[in-house]
Amino acid sequence: MATLVFGGLGHVGSWISHDLAARGEDVVIFDLGAAGLDGLGLDYLEPYRDRLTFENVDVLDVHTLFERMRAYEGRIDAVIFGVAVIAGPNFAKRPFRHIQINTVGMLNVIEACRIFGVPKFINLSSGAVYGDQAGGQTEDLPVKVTDLYGATKASNEVLALQYGQTYGIDVRNARLYFVYGPGKLPSRMHVLYQAMFGPLEGPTEADSPKGGDQSLDWTHVRDTAAGVVALLDAPADVSGEAFNISSGVAVAHRDIVGHVADIVGHESKVTLGSGLFFERGAPLDISKARARLGFEPRFADIREGLRDYRAWLQGARPH
Repeated sequence: MATLVFGGLGHVGSWISHDLAARGEDVVIFDLGAAGLDGLGLDYLEPYRDRLTFENVDVLDVHTLFERMRAYEGRIDAVIFGVAVIAGPNFAKRPFRHIQINTVGMLNVIEACRIFGVPKFINLSSGAVYGDQAGGQTEDLPVKVTDLYGATKASNEVLALQYGQTYGIDVRNARLYFVYGPGKLPSRMHVLYQAMFGPLEGPTEADSPKGGDQSLDWTHVRDTAAGVVALLDAPADVSGEAFNISSGVAVAHRDIVGHVADIVGHESKVTLGSGLFFERGAPLDISKARARLGFEPRFADIREGLRDYRAWLQGARPH
């Protein structure tokens, strides 16, 4: 049996795939970049190639999606859905396309799970479902949608849960939040990410128009993946529930810039404008994940996470 990870070559999905393969499990990766690992810079997956199977699948290409899932019928005991256009300034520029990817894509996948009898579905949701509610958000808070990205995540949770209740699928929602770390080059991210984390990659000049007055619980990608795997492994009594997966610690963006400068040994030519970059509250309350999943972030001190990120950036670059 194997776990099927949609978006398994993405930032979070690749580390989920890594953690599952590293403990000896077979992982099937459905991803638009799944021609192979060469040139992707995902060096941490290389030792586990024999545990990984790659399929080039677009979640909006229903024919290919169903055809390739049928090829694994009876061999998949869980699907993790991690395909998403992430939150940021670009989401609203092509709203219909991005909503299709996030929500119609999820519906296509869970419908295939229904048809082919996949018993467990882990939906990678987001703390965006809390909108701009103040920090300390618990899973008991009502959903508050304040942007289109959050709308896709809230919709996916409701739709996935209804599929689960109607068709007997064990559905679990992981609410992720502001991921950083190995597997993603700052230079290929939005401008706030470039400004805060870019100097870890090398000399950079980045000006973010907003975000300097904000604190968010940026979460190291390995902690995010570990939380998702813990949810996957949890007993059946968590079925139908949502869990916050984050560092649980809000850090001021200007402090992150300062920590990065300390790590690289010099000030960088980056500027954070005033105000908020994201209309979000922080930190998420992760006490439920701690108590029910045994989740404990390894990099709760962001300085440790930043040092780990820099070590990867210095040693691993895509060709």
